[in-house]
Amino acid sequence: MPKILLITTGGTIACSDKNEARRPESSADVFVEALSGIDCEITVVEPFCLDSTDMTPRNYLELSRIIRGNYDNFDGFVITHGTDTMAYAAAALSCLVVNSEKPVVLTGSMKPFSSENSDAPENLRNAFIFALDPSAQGVTVVFGKFAFDGRRITKIHTTAKNAFESVGAPPVAAFENGKVTFTEPVIKHSGEVCFHEELDERIEVIYLVPGVSPPIVRKDTRAVVILGFGTGGFPAAFEEFLKQLVDRGVYIIMSTQVLRGGTNLSLYETGCGITRKYPVIEAGKMNTEYLTMKAMVSLSLSDNFEEFGKIFLNNN
Repeated sequence: MPKILLITTGGTIACSDKNEARRPESSADVFVEALSGIDCEITVVEPFCLDSTDMTPRNYLELSRIIRGNYDNFDGFVITHGTDTMAYAAAALSCLVVNSEKPVVLTGSMKPFSSENSDAPENLRNAFIFALDPSAQGVTVVFGKFAFDGRRITKIHTTAKNAFESVGAPPVAAFENGKVTFTEPVIKHSGEVCFHEELDERIEVIYLVPGVSPPIVRKDTRAVVILGFGTGGFPAAFEEFLKQLVDRGVYIIMSTQVLRGGTNLSLYETGCGITRKYPVIEAGKMNTEYLTMKAMVSLSLSDNFEEFGKIFLNNN
């Protein structure tokens, strides 16, 4: 019989509407009971019980260590998580658990498990159905009748049950009547799974606003992600700011505030001017959640800008 490790971390799915304000509570027994009829052996661990707004890279590293320590003993992993930062958790685990032939599935809900018309029971069951499918692999988010690549997902609604979308790629699979259908043929991973053990948090993310002056960047910052306009547009007034960062040895990653389409710094003179003068890395079609986690892993593995760029732009 397949073995699945259920890792509960809190979030709305673990909240109760009995309290004046929602807060996560221990929920493992409720989850396991709701999974009756799922043909697998379930083991539960609860490393923490947090509102996902309190999750940090240290928590993501702990989840990765749990998966690594149990990798040979289970056929798949399901993680229940709050929705507010689920996309960051999925992105982080996609960077920390690389080339996994076993599924690592995150799920959660917009309503607590015990609430009327809650989406939690269906999302949890679908997560297990996906984790038990022979084609499932790598880090995936199961939510609202779809499975999404953990590197592509972003939250697009604060209350709707279909709160997530895939950016730059279709969902991995869809669910109907308790069955999963993959959108494309799955090419199974080859080679051994690789676990990374560090996330270097010395990055800053800058969201450009017309007319707003450049921010003060911490002295210990090693990389700055700039969310520019359109395909990566950057105001001329910020050029001195860029120069100061480069002179300090800070790595610069240019991205965009626009959800789809990605960057193209060669399209306009503002972008061309930046790339001609300064060593800037384009984020391309990476979403903000994934590129920030990828930057943290890349910093932990590199000693210079060239090496950082190669690791950051590697598809893995």
